[in-house]
Amino acid sequence: MKNHNSQILNLKSKILLLFIAILLGSSAFGQRLITIDSAGYALQKFYLSQHVDSLWRSGQHVNWETGQAEMSSSTKDKGAHCSAFVASVCKQKNIYILRPPKHETELLANAQYIWLHSAEAATQGWTPLKQNPLERAQQLADSGVMVVVCYKNPNPKWSGHIAFVMPSNISTDSIAASGPRLIQAGKTNSNNMSLKAAFGRHIKDWTQVTGVVAFFYVDKRIKN
Repeated sequence: MKNHNSQILNLKSKILLLFIAILLGSSAFGQRLITIDSAGYALQKFYLSQHVDSLWRSGQHVNWETGQAEMSSSTKDKGAHCSAFVASVCKQKNIYILRPPKHETELLANAQYIWLHSAEAATQGWTPLKQNPLERAQQLADSGVMVVVCYKNPNPKWSGHIAFVMPSNISTDSIAASGPRLIQAGKTNSNNMSLKAAFGRHIKDWTQVTGVVAFFYVDKRIKN
């Protein structure tokens, strides 16, 4: 009887040790949470003040700087206004990105993608994100840095896409599954959308996402 109780005790001890090891393993190798700091909250507040959910609406002619609808007899430039929104927001913070009058709003996202890869963009402070870009883009945005993600359509007659990374408290597992959070004007305007959803019609294979879209940032903290 004594040996039997001893065996039960040993078994319970082994189960307890295994449980502790599992917990420690989960803590060491499980997901991490990327969180917003004070500068990140300032950037988030600034983005939200743009009211992109009600301005820069697809299917309307808009003033590229304000996002307000305008009357026009033209049939051009009535699609999505992702690049106009990005241009307006950057201008408000004295950050240059290709915009009118240097380039018309028609097919501007494709042109911005090309421009961001240029020497001129580098002189304006834009830096490409190449190492672990999905996670790093969210970390930078959460620290108040303006980060754009962009796509150039291989057909020059079709539009590309561009958006900002939105400061968000998000786990690394979520980022791996669907990318950082974005604020965008597009077919669907949103203050908080995953990269996977926002660029879904352009990214056919999620495992190849970093080869399809490009990330750039300006190392200038947005403080108010």
